[in-house]
Amino acid sequence: MAKSSRASTIKANNQRLKRNVFGPVEAARMERLSAKLREIAAQPKPIPEVEMKPVDEAEEAKAAEKGSASDEATMEVDAPKPSKRSERKRIEKHKKPSKIVFPKYKDRVTKKKR
Repeated sequence: MAKSSRASTIKANNQRLKRNVFGPVEAARMERLSAKLREIAAQPKPIPEVEMKPVDEAEEAKAAEKGSASDEATMEVDAPKPSKRSERKRIEKHKKPSKIVFPKYKDRVTKKKR
């Protein structure tokens, strides 16, 4: 007859395996991962490159005038961003009512009494 997984000898053997075999393997893996993370954290962050377009001073002044005139006349109002839930379209699942209707306990008892 097979021994149950709840047997004390099976549990003791599993604990011994975890401690002697799998424990060192997991510890070594965690050490490798933490070393890799420390190496990544030690590296300097890359600076994003921004393209600079040469702009004439005259064009810059015109843009400033247009911007101030349009700000006074109308204000742009940002529309509220739709939430992520509203973006997802869920299909409502309609549960069909059961065709079998069992009498309630109370109904069964009252039928017997009559």
